[in-house]
Amino acid sequence: MLLGIKYEAARIGDVGESALAGIEEQMKREVGEGWASDERVLRGRNAVRREHGLPGLGEPGDRPAPATARLPLWRRLLGR
Repeated sequence: MLLGIKYEAARIGDVGESALAGIEEQMKREVGEGWASDERVLRGRNAVRREHGLPGLGEPGDRPAPATARLPLWRRLLGR
């Protein structure tokens, strides 16, 4: 789940292709070639997507988070 969070946060944060490729390689090593459809990875990715009000990635019933004025956790922690 943590690798899914790391990956999706990197995608949303636009860290760059080389950093994203590094995370993908780590996930292939630790989860396997099917990392993109792994339930645990998807759960982590969807947690990040919900935090940002984006739709989920394939879990039944996925939907965007309700609109609120609350900032994402990383922005609250970093003060951005």
